[in-house]
Amino acid sequence: MSKSLKKKSHWTSKVHESVIGRNPEGQLGFELKGGAENGQFPYLGEVKPGKVAYESGSKLVSEELLLEVNETPVAGLTIRDVLAVIKHCKDPLRLKCVKQGPMELI
Repeated sequence: MSKSLKKKSHWTSKVHESVIGRNPEGQLGFELKGGAENGQFPYLGEVKPGKVAYESGSKLVSEELLLEVNETPVAGLTIRDVLAVIKHCKDPLRLKCVKQGPMELI
């Protein structure tokens, strides 16, 4: 009695990179939420239309997990620490993000 298992793609195949700069106001155009202090990975809050200065890559989407900033891993950091990493990075910023998957109950 062998059941065929549906092969699921690994989440790492869904990671994408966005290259952005600061807008004329010096902002990145999105909110940052979550963080280790809340028991969550950092993720994107509201992405303000027309306020993100894209240079290349995919568009940012609200609720995506922020994994890296300029090749520095930020998953597991507090929001304060993620903001410090961003502050010390020069433009352009390379953000690696991934869409959150659905929660599965066990």
